[in-house]
Amino acid sequence: MITIKSKKTKMGVLLFIVPALVIYLLFQIIPIIGSVYFSLVNWNGIAGSTPQFVGLQNYIAAFKSADFILALKNMASMVIISVLFHTPIALLMAVAINTKCKGYRLFKALFFVPTVFPLTAVGLMWYFIFMPTGSFNSLLEAVGLSSLVTPWLVEPSTAMNTIIFVNVWAGVGYYMVIILAGLTTIPDDVYEAAAIDGATPVKRFFHITIPMLKPILSMCILMDIIGSVKVFDLVFAMTGGGPNGLTNLPTTLMYNEAFKYNHYGVGSAIGIIIMLICIAGTLGSNFLTGRKKDV
Repeated sequence: MITIKSKKTKMGVLLFIVPALVIYLLFQIIPIIGSVYFSLVNWNGIAGSTPQFVGLQNYIAAFKSADFILALKNMASMVIISVLFHTPIALLMAVAINTKCKGYRLFKALFFVPTVFPLTAVGLMWYFIFMPTGSFNSLLEAVGLSSLVTPWLVEPSTAMNTIIFVNVWAGVGYYMVIILAGLTTIPDDVYEAAAIDGATPVKRFFHITIPMLKPILSMCILMDIIGSVKVFDLVFAMTGGGPNGLTNLPTTLMYNEAFKYNHYGVGSAIGIIIMLICIAGTLGSNFLTGRKKDV
C-alpha cells in the first residue's frame, strides 16, 4: 500500500483530485439534487414562476399515466432484446476476428464503424432507409417483394421493433471491440494445452473462452442495460415517439413533459425514476453475474 508521507505530497494529490471533484459536483451531484427537488414541486419551467410543493404527486401522476406505462414496456423490450443480442453477437464476431483470418482488420473496422457516428446521425440515416418511400421499401419493390413493403416507422406493429433493431445494429461493434480486447488477455498456452488434450474448438469456446471472459461479459451486459435504459437519440431522430406515442421511452417522455408541455415537475420525476432503474439494473446485474466487491 502506498502511504502519503509529507504534506507536500498530500497537497500535490489534492491538486489532482480537487478539479475532478469540483467538475463531478457541478455536473453530476448538484443536477441530481436539483432534479430531486423539482420532482417534488409543480413548476412550469419558466423563470419567475413560483414552484409549488406537491410531494410525491408528480411520481403518482407518472405511474398513473398510460403513456408512461407504455414507455416502461418499450424500455423493457429495448433492454431485454439488446442484452440478448448485443453481447452474444459481439462475442461471436470478436472470436471470429481474433482468429486473424484473411482481411480481419477490414472486418474489424467495418463492424466498429457504426459506433463512431453519433446516434442522432445513425437514427437519421435509418429514418431515411425505413421511411415509407425509403430505400428499404424501394429495394423490396425492385426485387419483386412488393407484398412486404411496410411503413416501418409508422405502422404500430413494426415501429418499436425497427428502433430496437437499429439500436442492436449500432451497438454490436462497440461491445465487439471490448470483448476482442479481453480475448487478447487469454494466454495461448491454455488453448494449446486444451487442444493437446483433444478439446474441440467448440469445447474450448465454452470451457475456456467464455469462463475467462466472464468479467468482460458481465461488464458488457451491465453497460448494455444502462445504455438501453438511457436511449434517447434514436427514438427522437427516427420517430419522435410516434406514431401517437407508441414508441416513446421514459427518456423521450421525460423530454416531452419537461420541455414540450412545461410539466417540469413530472419530467424531473421521470428522470429520477430512470436513475433509480439504472441503479437497480446495476445491482441486479452484479448479483446475477456473481460479481463480488473486494473488501
